[in-house]
Amino acid sequence: MWICVFCGSSTGSGERYLAAARELGRLLAERNIGLVYGGARVGTMGALADAATEAGGTVVGVIPQPLVERELAHPGLNELHAVTDMHERKALMARQADAFVALPGGVGTLEEVFEVWTWAHLGLHEKPLALLDVDGFYTHLHRFVQHMVDESFLAEASRDLVTIDPAPEVVVTELARKAPLDVLAWAHTRQGRMLAARTRGSELFYLPGGKRETGESDTAALAREVKEETSVLLHPESVAPLTVVHAPAHGYPSGTQVRLAAFQAQGDGEPEAQAEVAELAWLSYAERERCAPGVQLVMDELQQRGLVA
Repeated sequence: MWICVFCGSSTGSGERYLAAARELGRLLAERNIGLVYGGARVGTMGALADAATEAGGTVVGVIPQPLVERELAHPGLNELHAVTDMHERKALMARQADAFVALPGGVGTLEEVFEVWTWAHLGLHEKPLALLDVDGFYTHLHRFVQHMVDESFLAEASRDLVTIDPAPEVVVTELARKAPLDVLAWAHTRQGRMLAARTRGSELFYLPGGKRETGESDTAALAREVKEETSVLLHPESVAPLTVVHAPAHGYPSGTQVRLAAFQAQGDGEPEAQAEVAELAWLSYAERERCAPGVQLVMDELQQRGLVA
C-alpha cells in the first residue's frame, strides 16, 4: 500500500508540527506502507521523509525540476522523480497513491487536498483522504465545510469522504481500512477453463498478477507480474481490458476492499508455477468457490462471455 502525504516546505510554528510529521513517517515505515510525497528535504516534508527512511520505510519523492535546481530535493530517498511542473507532480503522486493524508500546511497543501477531494466527490477515484488535525489545525476548516453542507452547497456524503483526526495511528488505520488494493490480473482461458494461481499459505486461488511498481503502466506491470508468477512472456500489443471489479480483499483485515482490473493477453510459453506461487490450475466455472471473492466476479464475466464453462 502507498499513502501520499501532502505537507509543507515550512515547519510551522512550534515543534508540534514537526513531531507529527516524524510520527507519521515512522508509523508508515513500521506498517510497511510506502510513502509518496513532494520530494523536498525542508519543512515538514523533510521531517516526514527523514523519519520514514530512518525507520526503514520506502519513500518516493516527486518534485518539479525548478525546485531541484534550487537544491531543495531530498538526497536520501528510494526514488526521486523530477517533473516539469506542479500539475505533473500532483498527477504522478495521485497515480502512485492508494490513499491520501494531509499534514498541516499552507495554500499549496490545501490546494492538493481540495483537488483530490473534488475528484472523489465526482467519483473519479475511490481513494480515501484524511486530515491530520494536529492541535486543532483543521478545526476551522471542518466548521466551514459543515457550513457548506448547511447551506446546501455540499452533500453530507461528500463531507464524509474525509477523515479528520489528531492521531496519526487512527488516521493511518482508517486509510488502510478504506483504501482499495489496486491489483492487475491476467484472465487467461483455455477450452472453457480459467488459469488460476494459489500462493503459499493460501487456500483460495487468485489470478496471476499483482501491483504496479512506481511509474509502471498497466501493460508493463501486468507483463512483469505474469512472468514472475508463471514464466509466460505476454505480448504487450495483445493486452486488452476485460473488466474491473470491486470485492472484499481475502487475507486482509475486515473491511479492506480490492479493485481488481482484469486483462486478457496472449503470451509465449506454457504456464509454470514460479516465485511465491504454490500451484497453478485450470478451473471450470463449477469451481468458482475455490477462488478469492474478486476472482469469482471475474469468472462471472468470463462465463457470461462464454469463455469458461
